Amino acid sequence: MSAVGYVGLGAMGSRIAGRLLDAGNELYGTNRTKSKARPLIERGLQWRESPREVAAAADVIFSMVTDDKALDAITSGRGNPGWARGGEGLR
Repeated sequence: MSAVGYVGLGAMGSRIAGRLLDAGNELYGTNRTKSKARPLIERGLQWRESPREVAAAADVIFSMVTDDKALDAITSGRGNPGWARGGEGLR
């Protein structure tokens, strides 16, 4: 199986990430609040400190974030270490 990354482990993201774990995927993830990810970490999610670290570990990345501003932040790296490399965002 491919290494899967997940950014945004809140109410919806944590449920989808849990299903990815249940299916036997190697799962890397991050969230603004690490405590929300603890149940997934206990089930096998490999915690990463930033979206960029998730991207470096994974072959494919999913995200479930609040709004366009949050999506821009995790993909562009503006204001935090997003998953973009060389300042290029995903569109």
